[in-house]
Amino acid sequence: MGNTKSSLKSKVLSCFYKKRTPKPNESQQPEILEQYELLNLEGNLRNPKTTYHLSNHCYDDIDRQYFNHFFRRHMFQSSFSAPIEKKLIEGGCKVLDVGCGPGAWLIDLANKYEDSNFFGIDIKSVYPSEAIPENLEFVEADIFNGLPFPDDEFDFVHQEVMGLIIKAIQWDFVISELVRGTKPGSFIELVEYISPEKNGPVMSELYRTHAKICLERGVDTSLTSNLDELMSSQRNISQVNKDKRTFIIGPNGGKIGSTILDILTTFITSDIAIEEITEYQGVTKEEYMKKFTKLKKELRNTRPMLTICRFWARKDLNI
Repeated sequence: MGNTKSSLKSKVLSCFYKKRTPKPNESQQPEILEQYELLNLEGNLRNPKTTYHLSNHCYDDIDRQYFNHFFRRHMFQSSFSAPIEKKLIEGGCKVLDVGCGPGAWLIDLANKYEDSNFFGIDIKSVYPSEAIPENLEFVEADIFNGLPFPDDEFDFVHQEVMGLIIKAIQWDFVISELVRGTKPGSFIELVEYISPEKNGPVMSELYRTHAKICLERGVDTSLTSNLDELMSSQRNISQVNKDKRTFIIGPNGGKIGSTILDILTTFITSDIAIEEITEYQGVTKEEYMKKFTKLKKELRNTRPMLTICRFWARKDLNI
């Protein structure tokens, strides 16, 4: 399927990003992706370890997170589903992103809503060290130790794609912390990918193996489809809303489907992935890699569907 590592940024550019030529006398405010390029990934964002299971080295993992932010924004035509934009525009809105990674979502919003304030936490400081908007602050913290903020602090608490990190027994605590940090009457939003459907035999095997390896670490990937139930079980949450988008993985999904397949390929052919999966299956690296030739052929005749879901809710006023 080819080496896609060196082409991720160009694929992001061709799929979702068009460079805008500034109008005469207009200040040349760089677009969000250009800002990331200027940060020099190999210099400012270097970190020897990441917290993501089956991740590649830090640069590729960061590239994937950049891409996924733009991909999700493209699919929903927005950066969030909770009805918070009016307050963001008015200003004074306080927003928290949990597990913010390199800060793509936050930098995008902080530049757009300059009169509101944004905070990001992550266990590792892979976020940029310069060119950060003045209304954005990053904090190195572990959500599993609780949010490092007081109760009822934020107007909007957001968390994206933590389903491969949070263990089954940790979800209730994590969600309760998100609710605790949210002001009464304000919003919480979780964003996760839901396990693919209509897979061919090769892709089905890959997903089953990955799910079993995750389960051995205590991570149940099937829980992401039931986050509305987990959120509803919190005593201060009365109604959870779902906003879903579905797309086809591979060439039958057009340009987006092919690009997502490249991202999945770099993810599951990383050194860590190959080591763990080949050991789990009892096969050689060569045997494992041959499956991707089969997968490429399989995807010409199948239309596996992957869903992104935003679960959002309002914290009750009467608590």
